[in-house]
This record gives sequence, C-alpha cells and structure tokens, in this order.
Amino acid sequence: MLETSFINIHTHHSIHIDGTLSILNCFPEQIKIGNNNERGISIGLHPWHVNKDNASSMIDLIKTVASEKNVLAIGEIGLDRTIDMPLDIQEKYFIEQIEIAENLNKPLIIHCVKYFSELLSIKKRVKGSTPWLIHGFRKNRKIASMLLEQNCYLSFGEALLFDKNNQNLFIEMPLDKIFLETDDSENTISEVYNKAAHIKGLQLEVLKAKLFDNYKTVFNANK
Repeated sequence: MLETSFINIHTHHSIHIDGTLSILNCFPEQIKIGNNNERGISIGLHPWHVNKDNASSMIDLIKTVASEKNVLAIGEIGLDRTIDMPLDIQEKYFIEQIEIAENLNKPLIIHCVKYFSELLSIKKRVKGSTPWLIHGFRKNRKIASMLLEQNCYLSFGEALLFDKNNQNLFIEMPLDKIFLETDDSENTISEVYNKAAHIKGLQLEVLKAKLFDNYKTVFNANK
C-alpha cells in the first residue's frame, strides 16, 4: 500500500476501492470466527444495540475475535443521548469495550451524540493509553477543543462537502489530529479528501501523506 493512499477511517460499505485503505465497520453478529479476511475492520457493540438480550454475549464475541490481525480497532462504540437507554447501561458496555481495546492496544472508534461531557469524564476516569477517534465529527469549536485537549482524534466526513460550520471548524483543526471517512454516505472518500484539501488550502498529495502518517501513528502500522 503506497503512502499516498486514501485513508477511510470508518465506512459501512464493503466494496474495495483501489488506492484506498479503508476500515470496514462490523457488528459482532457479522463476524465468523476463523473466517476473517485480510481487509481491515473495526468491531464493536454500538450504543444503539446495547438493549439487545444478547448484548453480553456480543461483548464476549468481541473479546474472542478482537485479537485477530485484521481487527484494527474497537468500534464503533460510545454514548447516545437520543436513544431510549439509560446512560449507566450505555456506560457499562462502553467501558467494557474500552478495556478490550486497552488489553489489545488497539484504538477506539467512537460514536457520541449529545454526551460529550460524559464521554470526556469517562476518558479522564479510565486513564487509558489507546487512541480515541471521534467519528463523523460535526460539533462546535468548544467541544472540539475539549476533545483535542484530551488527545482525541477527530474524523470528518461528508458534512465537509456542504456544511459551512463544519468547514470553518475543519480549517482550524491540527493536521496531526484529524482523519477523514465516508461512514454510510454514498460519497467517495476521494471526494471528501479533495474538499478537505481545498478547505485547508493544501495540495491533495500533501493531505494524503499527512493523514497516512496519522494512520501509522494511531494503528501502529510501522510495526
């Protein structure tokens, strides 16, 4: 894989695109033990799914498969205020998966909706060493600053294509703390990169090289 590859840090689309290193989001029930291919994936129990009767068994499954070489991250996991699930239950499963990531020294891909203070409180409490990546970031400068102060990475997606507030925030973000993604969007990662480079006033190849450096740092890709 060339150092100028696009890095798609979080996608729900399984189609491989040449010249792109993407991390495919997988839910535990999608994983077949012993049948994982070489494609990089993340695996985690999403906060939307912690109300399932089999949530605990899904955590056990994550523990079983998370050590596989192609499991690059634990996620997406996190907290969501918009769902009908008590915060303490969400926190329970979130912290259990943080512990899995810590044990394996793998980064976290985090979904957070309207619970950023609680998220940061947990981060300070667990005092973990693995990187936290906040995916699909569309919040304001204050929240971004709070996350950056706690050494989190922020991943930006299709909102960069049309959201002026997101674009203005992105201009201010340090290059060594950002990633780009498509999530479940039909837009391509190259479209997101081209827009991001334009917003930053950078040549595309410069941005690609810098985000590849971030990838190597976060995912221990030099080892």
